[in-house]
Amino acid sequence: MLSKQNFYIGAAFLCLGLIIVPINDALAKILSSDLNIMEVIWSRFFGHFIFLVPIAFYIHGKEKFINKETTQQVIRGMLIFIGTALFYIAIAKIPLADALSLLLIAPIIVVIFSSKMLREQISTLKILCVGLGFIGTLLVVQPGFGEFHSSSLFALASGFCYAFYIIYTRKLNFSSDPIISLSFTAIPGAIVMTLLLPFFWESSPDLKQILIMGSIGPVVILAHFLIIKAYQYAEASLLAPFHYFEIVSNVIISVLYFRDIPSIIVSIGIMCIITSGIAVNLNFEKKNAKE
Repeated sequence: MLSKQNFYIGAAFLCLGLIIVPINDALAKILSSDLNIMEVIWSRFFGHFIFLVPIAFYIHGKEKFINKETTQQVIRGMLIFIGTALFYIAIAKIPLADALSLLLIAPIIVVIFSSKMLREQISTLKILCVGLGFIGTLLVVQPGFGEFHSSSLFALASGFCYAFYIIYTRKLNFSSDPIISLSFTAIPGAIVMTLLLPFFWESSPDLKQILIMGSIGPVVILAHFLIIKAYQYAEASLLAPFHYFEIVSNVIISVLYFRDIPSIIVSIGIMCIITSGIAVNLNFEKKNAKE
């Protein structure tokens, strides 16, 4: 049985990771305005790879990297690679808010499939909480879909990839070291993009762009390490509503750094997101009390 302490630790790790994720998205959005989006995708995965994998391989050795779980780790790594690539392609063409609202279909997919793939119990309240969080997200980002853009489909597909990445992360966390899982978050994407590098590289980045490209890797490493740790402690379906906290962290960054005070509608949306997380927590407390 999942303990109360583990639930809180998992939720805390996830929320910390989701505070950092928007920084990565913002850096990618900045670079995409001047560089080929394929170069931005390469910098994200190669930076993650070069900062982490050699050290992790030296510490853990070949035995932990190549074993019976390697195939599933590669699948998991390909899911986050494809999902990230699709999301970066989307935000190069459509507003970040629009893309993010489509990406956040992921928690709904996680709740639907975690019962079959992870054998987790899915309650009506979990489904309602995810739905409430999604409504809150729409109120916050207020996506402008007046004119449909084909790149929106890339963001939607990214959400599906991210959902199954989360499910595989939870599944593999029962037996894999988090640093190994974090390494495979980068390995497939870094290999694929580096092999394709001669076919798409066309820019001459200036010093500022090089520094931004170099900073994406460490930011991603920290964010995904916290997310991976979160799923070591709590069920995927239980943490699903907390993924909407990414919207809250976006608003916090906007207020602190850009003095962008949220409107009444945005504030209502934030309250919906927070309420969805609190409801999951209260239901968990009630269930534990009965047991």
